[in-house]
Amino acid sequence: MAKLIRMLGWVLFAAFLVGPVAQAQETDPAKNDPREQPVAPYVAPLPAGRTSVLALNSPLGQTEAVQVMGNDRPLSGVQEPTLGPIVGARNFLLPSFSATSQMATSSSASGFGKPADFNYVLGALDLNHVTNRSELLLHYSGGGMFSSYLNSAIQDLEFSYNYKWQRWSLLLGEEVSFLSESPFGFGGVGGLEFLGGNSPFGPGGFLNGILGPNQTIPTIMVPRLSNTLVSQIEYNVSPRSSWTASGSYGTLNFLGVGYINSADTLFQTGYNYSLNPESTIAVIYRFGDFRFTKFSQTIEDQVVKFGYARYVTGRLSFQVAAGPSVVMLRGALTGSANNISWALDGALNYKWDGTTLLLSYDHLVTGGSGVLVGAQTGQVEAAVERKLSPRWRASASLGYATNTSLIPTSISSNKEQYNSWYAGMRFNHELRPGTSLFLGYDARLQVLNGATCKTPNCGGNFIAHEISAGFNFSLRPILFR
Repeated sequence: MAKLIRMLGWVLFAAFLVGPVAQAQETDPAKNDPREQPVAPYVAPLPAGRTSVLALNSPLGQTEAVQVMGNDRPLSGVQEPTLGPIVGARNFLLPSFSATSQMATSSSASGFGKPADFNYVLGALDLNHVTNRSELLLHYSGGGMFSSYLNSAIQDLEFSYNYKWQRWSLLLGEEVSFLSESPFGFGGVGGLEFLGGNSPFGPGGFLNGILGPNQTIPTIMVPRLSNTLVSQIEYNVSPRSSWTASGSYGTLNFLGVGYINSADTLFQTGYNYSLNPESTIAVIYRFGDFRFTKFSQTIEDQVVKFGYARYVTGRLSFQVAAGPSVVMLRGALTGSANNISWALDGALNYKWDGTTLLLSYDHLVTGGSGVLVGAQTGQVEAAVERKLSPRWRASASLGYATNTSLIPTSISSNKEQYNSWYAGMRFNHELRPGTSLFLGYDARLQVLNGATCKTPNCGGNFIAHEISAGFNFSLRPILFR
């Protein structure tokens, strides 16, 4: 009995000595314990469709220590590449609000020549619902534009649902927008998110930019409805290879004024092979069909591309796919004709030392943006964001697009060509997590080189300047199971 008591005493004495040391090791932030860590009382969630880049710049908190997982989107698929999804709250609803005032000058192509003020009021809603087998992402922005020239509603919805079972996965998605201008440089900047002063990397990127109606030719302010439906299946042939097949249908309809309504159908399939955990190659075939409401004209485009992608989780996401293109013109405007061209899709996401860069380039056949009956389009967009201090950050965006008509004019053999630019810069000051003020300057430029055209924006070249200021406010996310 005495021996048992002595042994128990030594055990208690050892626990007394070791306990504080173990506790100090568990609470030392410099140690990276691979075991499960306690959950913070408030976890910053990942807004719908946003990448790790955006989460690190999220108004919900600058959390540079956010863990990330690898990119599992196939190179031959319909989704944009990312730096990898965030490990955090997976099921939540996040409402936000933004208000922007903008003074614009010298924008004759938009329909007004004198300086005009524009006010944008937007509300946004992000929804994430993720399980072991499925992922539901939804982003909605809605509100209005109020100006001395024109008042217009703004509606934008992006949705995707992905379900996986065994080796198969099914993706369904939709992007629909109702705007008064082209989304390419909307408000003089890189889209609705950048217009509201938020991170240029945020929400969006649900579907690849080559899908749906292209709108890279600026027009006068006129309401237009754009809608794209997408579906994709993926089969994992082996741990290193997969096959995808996808289809999309998009429409672009202008409400009033003499623009060209169009519809496009796209089918794409491809085989992906992983060389190593960071590098992938692919062979891709794409077929596109473009039709126009007021013209008995069809344009078909067949492309074979060879692709390469490299992912360094949380740091680098790069992919490029290029190959020959055969364009077939059939209809009253062109008769039967075939053209040989080329196609390229490329994207780069890169992050280093508080700076994030996004760059994309596409060269493809499009429906003509409502201005041309089909076009050979080249477009490049870039966005960069730099964290200046814990409360200040600067961001800039730049876009350029050239559209050349596939059909010569009736006066000469020349083809119409539109060159469009936009550039913007923003300075954002965070008042508290989720609340910030911003100030920005933007410019747009269009150069028209054509013998004649029949649409309302044929007034020649123009340059527009905008100065804007605004306010952002995000509510606390609603978490659910």
